[in-house]
Amino acid sequence: MVDANRIVFADIQSYLDGIADNPKNTRKVDDAGHARFWRVSYHEFITGFVPDETCKGQDVPIVNSDPAQCPFYQALVAPAGWCNMRQMPRGGPFITDAGYAVTLGGGLLITGVEMDANIRWWLTNGMPEV
Repeated sequence: MVDANRIVFADIQSYLDGIADNPKNTRKVDDAGHARFWRVSYHEFITGFVPDETCKGQDVPIVNSDPAQCPFYQALVAPAGWCNMRQMPRGGPFITDAGYAVTLGGGLLITGVEMDANIRWWLTNGMPEV
């Protein structure tokens, strides 16, 4: 089990990979314009923009320390998505679905509820790199 009090960037990448690699997905992330935008350096992730996405004509930053304003987080948890981005992955299943769980690369099974809580912790606790 991941220590929910010490989530780091590699955990966030692992969660996003797990979501993207879920065999129940209706659409492959690699077919999306943004592809695996999280497979960049820590610095690029926390200062970068979601590829091929805009909101009101502006580039969309990947992160914001306020979960309510964080585009990648809101795209995962908000039924309406964020700005012009639908809830991800497009077509589902979503981490907010009852019973959602995925197996991460290391074989750890994690629920959507756990991922949601851990991502919120990471965002509000300084987005630790390591």
